Amino acid sequence: MLSIFKINTHPERRYFGFDIVRAFSVILVMHMHFLQLTAGIIGLDYQKIPFPDPVDMFFVCSGFLIGYHHLKDIHKLDKITPKYTARFLVMRWVRTLPSYYLILTFLVLLTILVTKKFDIPVGNYVFTHNLFNYHVKFYSETWTISIEEWFYFTFPIIFYFITNFLKLNKKKSFISIVLLYIVVCNFLKIYYYYHVFPDHTFLQYAKFKEIVVLRMDTIAVGLLAAYVCFFYQDFWHNNRYKFLVIGLIIYLANMAYYWLTANKYVEGEFTIFYFFTFYYLLSPIGFMLFLPCLKTIKFKNNFVNHFILFTSNISYSMFLLHGTFFILVIILLRIIGFNAAKHIFISYVVWISMAYVLSYLFYIKFEVKVMNMRSKIITKLKLNE
Repeated sequence: MLSIFKINTHPERRYFGFDIVRAFSVILVMHMHFLQLTAGIIGLDYQKIPFPDPVDMFFVCSGFLIGYHHLKDIHKLDKITPKYTARFLVMRWVRTLPSYYLILTFLVLLTILVTKKFDIPVGNYVFTHNLFNYHVKFYSETWTISIEEWFYFTFPIIFYFITNFLKLNKKKSFISIVLLYIVVCNFLKIYYYYHVFPDHTFLQYAKFKEIVVLRMDTIAVGLLAAYVCFFYQDFWHNNRYKFLVIGLIIYLANMAYYWLTANKYVEGEFTIFYFFTFYYLLSPIGFMLFLPCLKTIKFKNNFVNHFILFTSNISYSMFLLHGTFFILVIILLRIIGFNAAKHIFISYVVWISMAYVLSYLFYIKFEVKVMNMRSKIITKLKLNE
């Protein structure tokens, strides 16, 4: 039975606590999107539920893993070179872009075929559709990928510039970048609050939180955790339970504040200002404090752990596929005579099953093969020298 979920042959080498977060995040995203589409049918006021934010969780973990591996890599180098910067970009872009572009292009062609209108969402291809403002009209759930890709692009280039032109050492360069992202993003949040989205409607808030230049600080919070873990290991490890308690207080307090606000128990100008600005800094910081404990969690050879690891491995494929294929499932059910509104449970079971099966196939048939090309590309471009 366990062999069904075995993809990774060396789970003991992974930070399994982060696999738990990755698996939980993608499952939560999927179910939040499912509720968005079905809430009206089942009579649920979706906006009043204080869900944990899966994007915060994923971004913080992603920032930590990228930052921690980056620190281990540069620790071995005498100097940060253009080749190192290019190698960093190849490792990230080859991992994320081919899968994204393949699914995006499939959806574009499918849309052209169905609508008979030749409309190419150029912004989705170059990640400008939510860079400074929100113009997402196609494949909307992938706004997070745009934030990630701009982070992957800017982080190594800024690091190269600071170490080579400002002549800061690696440690100071790293923490300078962390502070740069956090300070700039939060100043921009305040500016956008007063000058770009002055009406402060819920629709504006929904757009506000999905803009690249306002959300890269969430990933930077993960970088901050990597910095502490790498340079102050004893402090990080010895205080992990204290950090967990403090993190829970911050995170749960933020969720409670959201629930009180959504249900109109708390109102006022400060509350609106807080949710447009510092809510998306404090929640990631709260979650960041979970990481020292998460990093110590070990993989165990049982069904639940294998299923979590399986879900974590195919999570990117699941994220790319789940939203669009839910709509296709609804269409398919209608074709064979099912009323999706009346058969929510059947729709859910078919959708979640298809999501797992198709994501697994996409992962092993495409993602893994592309990932395995990274070392060949780096060797061919002579980026290891």
